[in-house]
Amino acid sequence: MDKDKILGVVEVVGLCLVVLGAALWLSPSVRLWASIAMAIGTVALAIGRFMQTPFYMNYLPTDPLELTMRRLYHQRVFGMVGLVLATIFMWMPPGFYAGMYVGQTAWLIPFVFFVVIELYTAFRISALDKLD
Repeated sequence: MDKDKILGVVEVVGLCLVVLGAALWLSPSVRLWASIAMAIGTVALAIGRFMQTPFYMNYLPTDPLELTMRRLYHQRVFGMVGLVLATIFMWMPPGFYAGMYVGQTAWLIPFVFFVVIELYTAFRISALDKLD
């Protein structure tokens, strides 16, 4: 197995752990395990995604699809920032931070941002790949 395939598996496992952590958070008795699954999944997803060769490198620099793929890749990076913020907010106890109240569900806002960006880029990338 080459490096990109192994990192692809790490990325998928990380994404599954993130989804598992978000689902486990619904039960108050296992919120610690949900936070741990979310943290491990975030790290695995970041390692798997950022250590791979970017998918826009499959296109020639003169190809018009290359610019669109590069933009989608950058949007995915921006979505990962939302996931990292969601993971940090999940670990923070409720209270005031820098004049802003952070409650128990504050992690949901950046997490929803991550999910929307992830769904948009996944469908756009697959649609652009079918054009070839």
